[in-house]
Amino acid sequence: MKTRNHSSAFYIIRDAVIAVALSAAAVAIVTLSIAGSEENRRSENLRIIENGVRKAAAECYAVEGFYPDNIGYLIENYDLHIDKNSCIVHYSPVSSNIMPDIKVIAK
Repeated sequence: MKTRNHSSAFYIIRDAVIAVALSAAAVAIVTLSIAGSEENRRSENLRIIENGVRKAAAECYAVEGFYPDNIGYLIENYDLHIDKNSCIVHYSPVSSNIMPDIKVIAK
């Protein structure tokens, strides 16, 4: 009966290849997880900005009885802050008594 010599070059190379492959797989999984969480963070930030614009518009309607014609009115009078470097806010008024169409898009 033959016994294998575990110190032969073949087994050393095989074990090294397996170790490198497992390490590469672990690095790939971590990288994909980080990229996915970054995308989730961006999406959440856009959602928060959109909700803030909607809240400011609703507050304006409740206090003054109309939805403003432009977002600048909300920025000046309702403490609305928007990071113009990270997103574009589409604010399209319909009527003074109908909630405007509000969309926030990442730059």
